[in-house]
Amino acid sequence: MDKITKYWLEQSMYDLETAQAMFKTKRYLYVMFLCQQSIEKILKAIITTVSNITPPRIHDLIKLTKSANIYELMDKEQIELCTELTPFCIEARYPEYREKMSKLSTKKNANTYLVRTKGLHRWLKHKIK
Repeated sequence: MDKITKYWLEQSMYDLETAQAMFKTKRYLYVMFLCQQSIEKILKAIITTVSNITPPRIHDLIKLTKSANIYELMDKEQIELCTELTPFCIEARYPEYREKMSKLSTKKNANTYLVRTKGLHRWLKHKIK
């Protein structure tokens, strides 16, 4: 594994671990934000392995799955998770959206997203060469 891929993978793992820590401290908005970040970064790790280029500076998980050439391999639930997580990257950062996103960030939702993210993360990790 080259050092750029390793970097993205390590960052992805760090974000996933931090999401778990945020869940324990009841910071549910950050759980969902970090779930998105974790998937984004592991997708960027895959992109570096399949194309040997710098990953695009975008946050849209669906676009990243397509850049990683794995969209067609994903099932409906995985695609839905990527679609649902994408807004947490941008909208959780801005005050006009933060309140709306915070309302979605309940303990139940955060737990559900964390579990689903862990499953997708495991699946994606197997795609890294």
